[in-house]
Amino acid sequence: MLRFAARRGAAALVVAAALSVFCFLLLDLAPGDPARSVLEARTGGRPVPESAVQVQRAAMGLDAPLPVRYAEWLGGVLRGDFGTSYMNGRPVVGEIADALPWTLLLAAVATLFSLAGAIAVGLVAGLARSTVLRRGIDLAMFVLGGVPGFVGALLLLFVLSVQLGWFPSGGLGRPGQELAPAVLVSSVTLPALALTFGHHFGIYVRLVETGVRRVRGSVHVVNAEARGLSPWTVRTRHILRPALVPFAARFGVGAAQLIAGAYAIELVFAWPGMGRLAIDAAKAQDYPVLLAVVLITGVVVIAVNLVGEVVTARLDPRIRLRS
Repeated sequence: MLRFAARRGAAALVVAAALSVFCFLLLDLAPGDPARSVLEARTGGRPVPESAVQVQRAAMGLDAPLPVRYAEWLGGVLRGDFGTSYMNGRPVVGEIADALPWTLLLAAVATLFSLAGAIAVGLVAGLARSTVLRRGIDLAMFVLGGVPGFVGALLLLFVLSVQLGWFPSGGLGRPGQELAPAVLVSSVTLPALALTFGHHFGIYVRLVETGVRRVRGSVHVVNAEARGLSPWTVRTRHILRPALVPFAARFGVGAAQLIAGAYAIELVFAWPGMGRLAIDAAKAQDYPVLLAVVLITGVVVIAVNLVGEVVTARLDPRIRLRS
């Protein structure tokens, strides 16, 4: 198991290195001139002379060759220094430190909702003997899978916040409230639900349901029931664990996509996370901030995928033996 995790970890490092090169090159090829944008922001949008732009480019280090700039940037990243924001002069690490915890909190709560909800609903659907119940769950998951994420977010916002008033409509609590634990829970619940139902929840339920149906008639399950084991032990150890192998493999990829999809939900609910930071940096051509957001997001996605592969290999030893 350790060798399998080490091989996957080495591959993840290679992917992260390639991602850093790709992002740096892509932003360098993007249209526009960050130096000109900075000067125009300082002058209120008035045109600036070309000589001033060249001086500003030299001050920002943009006149150096691309390999030199990449090497300097990568060296700073390895030391934990992502540079300085072009727009406000703050260290990029401080900007990330203000936004990343909120995005990770939102993604963690949504992942917990997805994991618990999919396993519970899929287990009920897989073990149910009522055709009406199974078809009702299948129909609900089919409808849920056809609703775009942002549409579901707006519907939840309208019903649970505007109409019923159960949750704040966005941000961290209502205006004037202190950020107490209860306020934080009520603030994160609605965007986390929107993120959960908008990203593959129906697929997760189908995978768990299919796995349970495939396993529940197996010989080892019949033997466990014949030995007089409790229904709880049979369902959790002999049915649920092998049934979760395809779900775990898909959930690792889905959780990574969920983190990336959290940015759109953050914009709908005015959540103070990485999504808003990325949009502001893209509008202002603040490349150090944008590079940090993209790279950190990519590293988190790679790490989540790695965890998903390790968990899947733990559930099914055949995967690591084939590797």
